[in-house]
Amino acid sequence: MLKALFYALLFVAPIYCVHFFEIFGKDPYEWLMTILALGSIVVFFLVPTSKKIWFGFFVGLLWFYWVGFSFRYFGAPLLIPVIAVVVACIYMLLFVVSLYSSSYLWRGFWLLILSYIHPFGFDWLVVDSFFAYSYFGVQKYEIAFIVAGVALILQKQDRRQIVGIALLVCAIDYEVFAKRGEKTPFEYALLGSHFSQDFKWQRQNIQTITKEQISSINKAIESGKNLIILPETAFPFEIEKSYFWGILNTLSKDVVLIVGSLREGDGGVYNSAYIFSDSKVSIADKKILAPFGEKIPLPDFLSKKLHRFFLGESPKMLEGKDFSDVEIMGEKLRVLVCYEGTSQEAYKDAPKYFAVISNNAWFEGSIQASVQKMLLKYYAKRFDKTIFHSSNGSRSFVLAP
Repeated sequence: MLKALFYALLFVAPIYCVHFFEIFGKDPYEWLMTILALGSIVVFFLVPTSKKIWFGFFVGLLWFYWVGFSFRYFGAPLLIPVIAVVVACIYMLLFVVSLYSSSYLWRGFWLLILSYIHPFGFDWLVVDSFFAYSYFGVQKYEIAFIVAGVALILQKQDRRQIVGIALLVCAIDYEVFAKRGEKTPFEYALLGSHFSQDFKWQRQNIQTITKEQISSINKAIESGKNLIILPETAFPFEIEKSYFWGILNTLSKDVVLIVGSLREGDGGVYNSAYIFSDSKVSIADKKILAPFGEKIPLPDFLSKKLHRFFLGESPKMLEGKDFSDVEIMGEKLRVLVCYEGTSQEAYKDAPKYFAVISNNAWFEGSIQASVQKMLLKYYAKRFDKTIFHSSNGSRSFVLAP
């Protein structure tokens, strides 16, 4: 069991490297991430078949132990370890299959398809994202070159090792070096915050939160910013019905404001981003809801019961109809809310620039925000996008390809 845990720690090392640097507010070193990501591929090929059950369990636990953290705010903290074990067991089954044979061909095939397997619609198991901060590319053919290259090198035959090294060289993303220092067309401000989730939920704190947000917006405007982005549910109420609606409209006369709030819908609420521009408003309703956190991906007769059990009488979260693109200073910007920013679907036929707003306070004290950042960097790199990410409960940042 301890040996399987050791292998699992080596396999998920890229995630914890990103998390370590995130603690200090920095991006990880590319040379280090390159070594760790290659190490993950090596481990996947070399972990003994006899260790596959515990290896899969520990990988699932180390990667997704935080999934149930939000239940501490629903009065069910005892469910957190239960959910962690259940999630780990689900991923254990996936790794049992992928490590069933010690054949490099079998394991290489699974390395390439794991990112397409989404238990209950949750698509955060993306091994390819380990290379997001590396010198390698993340297009599928480049990942295939890396996997094949490592497999050939591990076979310790001179000719195959030479071919393996050549494949790794072909997988290097030389544009990483060319795009350093790339500028954006916006004078932007990412007004991230660090309100704890229980503080945000107390009605007596709404005035304090809102006044602080308005004050931050005013300071950003005074400093000459023309694009100001606040986090998901920065205003934790239905802002359209509030006194602050008029204030935000007025403030947007010469700037673009993107703020997160809730919006009442038919039979529930939308988790939305409001885009205030030139005293006009457009709305981006969250289209892709987080499995189990915002929707129960099960048949109705089960999902309704589980929603009542887990979320009590809280209103149902509604799904938006489509992604929302807005034009800002001649450039199009796609606005996404949290989880949908880490979904491949959101990047198809999309403009160059993205604004992603999140509330990571739900998972405070975990690696969740670092896993999210690595995925965002992966999609920025894969689809050649620039992402402005404003968050509550974790660091805000801009990610370039």
